[in-house]
Amino acid sequence: MFLIWHVLFIFGIVFLSINVYLWFLACASFLPERKRVQRVQRVQRGRPRTRFAIIVPAHDESKVIERTMTSLGEIDYPDELHEIVVVADNCSDDTAQIARACGATVFEREDDANRGKGFALDWVFKKLEQNPFEAVVIVDADTIVAPDFLTQCDVRVQNGEKAIQGYYDVIDPEGSPMSSLSYLGFVLNRNLRYTGRTRLGGSSNLLGNGMCFTREITDKYGWPASSVVEDLEFEIILNLDGIRVSFAPEARIFAEMPETFEQSTTQRSRWDLGKFQIRNKYVPRLLMKAITRLSVNCFDRAIELCIPPYSILWGFSFLLFVGALAVSIMDEFDELFTVWSAGLGASVAYVLLGLIVAKASWRIYRNLLYAPFFIIWRMNIILKGSVSKATEKWIKTER
Repeated sequence: MFLIWHVLFIFGIVFLSINVYLWFLACASFLPERKRVQRVQRVQRGRPRTRFAIIVPAHDESKVIERTMTSLGEIDYPDELHEIVVVADNCSDDTAQIARACGATVFEREDDANRGKGFALDWVFKKLEQNPFEAVVIVDADTIVAPDFLTQCDVRVQNGEKAIQGYYDVIDPEGSPMSSLSYLGFVLNRNLRYTGRTRLGGSSNLLGNGMCFTREITDKYGWPASSVVEDLEFEIILNLDGIRVSFAPEARIFAEMPETFEQSTTQRSRWDLGKFQIRNKYVPRLLMKAITRLSVNCFDRAIELCIPPYSILWGFSFLLFVGALAVSIMDEFDELFTVWSAGLGASVAYVLLGLIVAKASWRIYRNLLYAPFFIIWRMNIILKGSVSKATEKWIKTER
């Protein structure tokens, strides 16, 4: 019993420490952004001047590509300063024809040996070497883009920012319990975690959709990441080279989320297990850079990689809390119960804060009742993936 108590106590301290870290970033998200706002106001008095190439990687997206093209066609930005480029990557449907009919420049790529978004982006960057663009925006083929998205990116580019992540939102967060629970993860990350980190001068995550890079970045790197979580890997590469990723909550995009557990299994497997692979590969490098260059940002990125997805964190923590409660009852609710109660209370309050900041509807709160099933499903994905290599290969998410 003595050994069990100490093991549970150590895990309780770790869980509480993670929540302290998350709350630190959440509190930082409320800090003002005065200096940047002043610069933005000066830039906005001028006219847009950045020429963008909007790149849309698409693999068999005939069901959704027309809606995305319509959204991009409604962007409020000078026509001579932006071009829509669709990469029809290993398509077996009429994605390329639909995109051309909507006025996009289309490149068709056939390479069965190198499949996936990372390979497609690196390939099209080379195709655009002679294009006079000054920055690229990367948008998924199932995305609705806010009309002022390029205007907001232009402001950031004119302010000297080289890598920018826009605010990635869900088209219909109330559509199903799965959509609502996915939306919850989005609002916790975008509204609290990323905003807090960037308000402190740190670097945001890259999310694969709604990203913007200057020509300096694309010419130097191309797209160097080809893992199943290529956006996360590229972000870490940039961080190791001292390049900060800005978070632009004012530049908004909206994308579909799978509405059922079955549809989402492939996507979640790729995200969860891909992150673990990247963690094993890059955490030692990040820690070494943090020590040798005294880089707080690299240290923060290493911490970020070591924190499991929310659902996994809460699932295992709840199981350990039940064990701690059972042990504590025998010792009349000692320090073990106090530590775990504090961690669990902080975690619940963190979720509520994220929903309040996002002004979530009552339907989102109602769909939280499905969270236990969502957590069990996610834990099952992790357990299955730990003995399988199924997610090492990119597979299209069904919609």
